Amino acid sequence: MYPIFLAVLPIFLAVPSTHAALATDASAAISFYRTKESPFASGQANRSSLEERLISTQIESTYRVRWDRKEFELEAKQILKDIQVARLVDTKSACQLLSLNRNDSGTIKVLGPNATLEILETDDYWAKVKTYRDQVIGWVPLSMLKNRHDDAGVFVNILDTYLRKTPSSLAAVLTTLPRLSRVEPLGFEKGFMKINRNGITGYVDINHFASRADFSNLAFIDSKWIPITHRNGEFLVTAQRAQIPLQRAKGFVTNQLRGVVTRAVPGGPQLLSRVEITKPEANIWALSKINGHGEVWWKRNAASFELAPATSSNTLTTEQLMKREIYSIAFESKSSVRGIVSSEGVYTTEDGLNWKQIPQFGKQNYPVYIHPKGQWFVGAFKSVNQGQSFEPFIRWEQVADAIQGAHHKNPKLMRLTQIEAVSNSQIIINVDTGSSKIKLSSSLSNPSSWSVVKN
Repeated sequence: MYPIFLAVLPIFLAVPSTHAALATDASAAISFYRTKESPFASGQANRSSLEERLISTQIESTYRVRWDRKEFELEAKQILKDIQVARLVDTKSACQLLSLNRNDSGTIKVLGPNATLEILETDDYWAKVKTYRDQVIGWVPLSMLKNRHDDAGVFVNILDTYLRKTPSSLAAVLTTLPRLSRVEPLGFEKGFMKINRNGITGYVDINHFASRADFSNLAFIDSKWIPITHRNGEFLVTAQRAQIPLQRAKGFVTNQLRGVVTRAVPGGPQLLSRVEITKPEANIWALSKINGHGEVWWKRNAASFELAPATSSNTLTTEQLMKREIYSIAFESKSSVRGIVSSEGVYTTEDGLNWKQIPQFGKQNYPVYIHPKGQWFVGAFKSVNQGQSFEPFIRWEQVADAIQGAHHKNPKLMRLTQIEAVSNSQIIINVDTGSSKIKLSSSLSNPSSWSVVKN
């Protein structure tokens, strides 16, 4: 069994030093075991003796999860986390690139913060990676890595999967793909995914796989971020229940508190079920060498953490936002998840995960837009400081004059429905007058003169 490190999730566990933060007195008897899986203790020794003969430590975790409104406890090996289906990642901070997947292995090089790496394989604790610039291969703990929003990721199969000659369950079997293999898709067809494995090209059942789409709240599709509720085979399902081909997604914002079950639980979540991680609990196992017993395992410490995100009346998580009807949403770019949404109020986000309400707009819905030049728009208001403050940019009497001049009729109703850019210097608005829908354009730098756009 590989050791499991808790900080794959967005929490940080400080491993105590040899004698620091020990919850038990040094002279107290501690039970030790032949293996970590042993149901019964092999004996007891005082903590001082065990610490003096310490060889190594490992961190293993279990996860309290919620599924179908019930709570379950799963071992880390029973669920897959979002970082394990990533392809490109960045380091959270400076760390060592090691020669082996062991803490006591040699250091190949020191990686700086935000260093881009390609993941080649993972287990519950380690990632085998290749540096993006100089192509050096080594190992780092998963806990030191963070997701990139512009990463489409890989697919990981949850059970042994046949690689077939054609996209059919009746097609000839070319080979078998062992469970937890990482593959990149070449295409999708009839519920199958086309891949190349060790020089053999064929098709695998996509329903055997988990991907970043299964952890996704937002997907980058056709040059914009779109809210996603779930994946259905080779399609992404949007908040509006539209189905979009998975191959059109070029990036994802994932939910770090979501897991995908890799081993079914009797009476609980089944294979590929999505679960909500509510509380991870860590056991720090220590390996010591005791006279008369040889190498033995003992529990050095334990810790548990609450993962429920802190929210207030004017903040939302993306999970909470997805339960609402989204009127309009916009993001700066593919690589940035700084954005704005209109959904029973207007909210901004810096990370694509948490949203803060702008009190100025109350509970109203407005069309929102972020111009490539950096201006943010909410209805008839514009911000030049990334949503920190908004000032009016539309004078409705000028819009009414433009409509009257083009249609020879004074509009009695004007409702702004959409904002978009046609160039770096021009902005277009869509206005509903009740009897017709009209497009108008104006200069971005001086929106005092509006002209009707002819279809």
